Order: sequence, then C-alpha cells, then structure tokens
Amino acid sequence: MAIETREVEIKDLLFDPENPRLPELLGKDQTEIFRFLVNEIGVEDVVQSIAASGMIQGDPVIAREAKDKKQFYVIEGNRRLAALKLLNGEKIGDGKPEPNVPQIDDALKASLGKITIQLGWAQAEIDAYLGYKHVTATREWPPEAKARFVVDRVKGNFAPETLAAFAKRLGTTPPTLRRWIVAYLTLKQAQKVGSFDPQEAPAKRFFGTFYTLLGSQQVQNFLGVKPDPVTDSPVDKDHLDNLAEFIGWVIGTKKKPPVINSRKQKELDAVLSSPSALKHFRLRGNLEGALLYTEFNAKEISDKLLTSAYGIEECFPKLFEVREDPGVLNAIRAIDKAYEGLKRNTEEPQNAKQR
Repeated sequence: MAIETREVEIKDLLFDPENPRLPELLGKDQTEIFRFLVNEIGVEDVVQSIAASGMIQGDPVIAREAKDKKQFYVIEGNRRLAALKLLNGEKIGDGKPEPNVPQIDDALKASLGKITIQLGWAQAEIDAYLGYKHVTATREWPPEAKARFVVDRVKGNFAPETLAAFAKRLGTTPPTLRRWIVAYLTLKQAQKVGSFDPQEAPAKRFFGTFYTLLGSQQVQNFLGVKPDPVTDSPVDKDHLDNLAEFIGWVIGTKKKPPVINSRKQKELDAVLSSPSALKHFRLRGNLEGALLYTEFNAKEISDKLLTSAYGIEECFPKLFEVREDPGVLNAIRAIDKAYEGLKRNTEEPQNAKQR
C-alpha cells in the first residue's frame, strides 16, 4: 500500500495507546495518555515552539485508521498532537490542574486546526523509522520503551537469527538488544510471580537502574540469569527469592525506598561476591557498611577510622564546657567501648603468638 497524505482535523486524531513510551499499566484511556504526555514526558517545549513559529512540517506525523475510519491513531507525533490539542483549547479534563498554555492570535489558531498526516506505512517501515529515531538516534526513548518496542515486535521469537536481523534493522548490536530484552522480561517474570508491582514503585522511571545493574556478571550470577538463549523467564526458579531481594534493593516500594542506584555497580558487585558482606547487607541494608566485610577493604576501613578520629578531634575545643552533659558522657563511653573493640580486633591471636 502506497503512503497516503491526508489533512485531518486535530479533534479527529487520537493518541496511540501502543506507544512504547507509555507505561503498560496506563491502559488505553485517551485522557490518561494525554495527562501522561503532558506531565511525565513533557510537551511544553513543543507548545512554545508552535505558539512562536506555527506548525513546521518536518518529521512526518504517521497515523493509522481507527475502527470507525473517521478517526486516526497517531503512531509517530504524539507530543506534537498533545501540544496542538492544548493550543486549540482542548482540556485534559481529568479534574487535575490544567497546564498553562500561551495565548495565540486567531490567525495562528485557525492554522492549527488541521494537520497533515501520513497513512499506509508498512509495519516494517514504521519499525525501522521509529527504531532509528527513538532507539538509536538523538531523540531516544528511555530504556524501558526501547525494550518494550523490541519485545512487542519479535512476538516471542528470540532465536539468535531473529534478534540479529532485528538488531541490524534498528542499527544496534545483538548483545545490546539481548540486554534490553532480558531486563524487560526479568521484570515481567517478577510481576508474574508476585515479587514486583510497578504501581508500588516509588519512582516511575526505575527501568534504567534495573537494566544497568542487571548487566553485571555478579548480579546475573546472583539471580541465576542466563541471557543466552533468551527466554520468557530469564531467572531460574531456584533464584526467585534473590530476584525479589534485588528488586527491593534497586527499585523498592513506596513504603521501603531503594538503597542502590546505578552508580553503585562496583560496590554491589563486591558485596555480592563476598558471602560475609552479602549476609551483612541483607541484615542491615547498608551497602557502604557491607563493603567493610569484603576482602579488599583496607581503604574503606582507613577512611572510616580517620573520619571518626577527625570527628572526635573537632569536639576538643568545646568538650570541657559540656563534659558533664549526660549525652556527652554516653557518647564518650561509646567511644571507649569502640576503642576496646578496635584493640581486640587488631591484636594478634594468642595461639598465633605461641606458634
């Protein structure tokens, strides 16, 4: 089918509920999508640009017919559509505060009532265009959108030749493509077994951290993840408890925030590779404290000891004045106790001396 160009009124254009940038839990409600585009993805820059310069025909607005064939879903150009709806006076209408929209003159408003769309794009052409524009080029989607885009299109066929062909079409490499897919499917698996509820995540954008940390070999060993061959359930059943723990650490819940971010990859790897450090981390949830139980921690220990010593020395000038304060006395006793423990842990064992 040849690509057809058509001028359509803004009111007859709908947001695409299959847009990979939209959270899957959002559903297909146009009002919810409108709100998400405005609040979470952001359209203010597009609104200001169109208000200042009008609608410049650059990247195509790609659409497909809705069931009634009188309306059209916009596949590419949803941010522009949201901006145009706002400039045409349309409200989101969900009872929440409406966004501020600049005033435009009647002539400009009249010119924004319709827009040129393109129909008839083959699915392969759409995939290639979206892949170039949002997966590999400068206008990138976030990692979760990339992963969802790919998974939806391979339709469960994760054979190496399928992924290689898809990676080539998207301008990426098969290993990178596998990483996107494995991270996405791992979270899907966690949802299925009840160890993850995205609605309970304290932040909406959690996939990037999860995806980054999952790329570590230590994390994959901890989770029993086998990235190749790709399957719908990357984590084996014997490691599902570990998966629940890992999600708690890096994504968390509204009641219990995460304790690890993507900048802590090296520290997490060190803790996961040490049974004693991992035991401490599971007990206390303190990654920095757990590092003290790893094998290669001399610098961390010396830094903490020096920090403690400097902190005590900073108190000296005022210490005499508050020497009888109960809180100060308790603190001094705690320091004495810690010092005795420090000596015990640095003295050579008696049996070692006898040898």
